[in-house]
Amino acid sequence: MPTCKAKILKSWVDGEGHMLAQVQFNRRLPRSGTFLTVRWGSVRSLSQNSLYWVYLNFLIEDCGLKDQGHFDPYALHCDLKSHFIADKIFTKGNFENIEDATTTTLDKIEFGEYLKKVDEFVVDFFKIDTSAFWKEYEDKFKP
Repeated sequence: MPTCKAKILKSWVDGEGHMLAQVQFNRRLPRSGTFLTVRWGSVRSLSQNSLYWVYLNFLIEDCGLKDQGHFDPYALHCDLKSHFIADKIFTKGNFENIEDATTTTLDKIEFGEYLKKVDEFVVDFFKIDTSAFWKEYEDKFKP
């Protein structure tokens, strides 16, 4: 499934209550009748993004995930988003991702929920106590 960016040039509601939009695409045009998924609104904040990457580094450097084979925060991020976000199908006895997972489309609330799921998973699966990280965050950074 191709991914492209589009800009809404104009939007309106017609006399029958249909919501319509004039859209400009930056690449190929989809065929008429193609269904699109559109998202807009607030995305995760820069502070959420920063906290997430500090958290991943904390897991690797301070909590022993290097011993579990996780040496790079980006690789850990890819594994986690694939586990929690990617749509999967079960074929030939294995799960396969049918869509690339991404956290960039999550809004602030969804990203907070994602980070909470990741933390609960890490605590349960790897038996890591992350409370020191969250205590330091609360003490130093949370308003």
